[in-house]
Amino acid sequence: MSQTSVLLAVITAEPTSTSELYDRVGYPTLARLGLIPYPAFRDALARLAAAGAIESHTAADGSTMWSRSAETGPSDGLILG
Repeated sequence: MSQTSVLLAVITAEPTSTSELYDRVGYPTLARLGLIPYPAFRDALARLAAAGAIESHTAADGSTMWSRSAETGPSDGLILG
């Protein structure tokens, strides 16, 4: 599976923190995709947001929250990495 498909599989319409998404993906999958370094994981999420596949906003506590874009379906055919 690609980074895109794995990330889109764990992101829902419910806003979720970067840390929670990292935990949802799990260490073995993060290792396989080269996303164990937290900055690499955040960069992959940022690429999805830049492509319009997901949305991000800053929560009151300063954490970044990610959610599925309203226009994006379950995978929407995106291939980013």
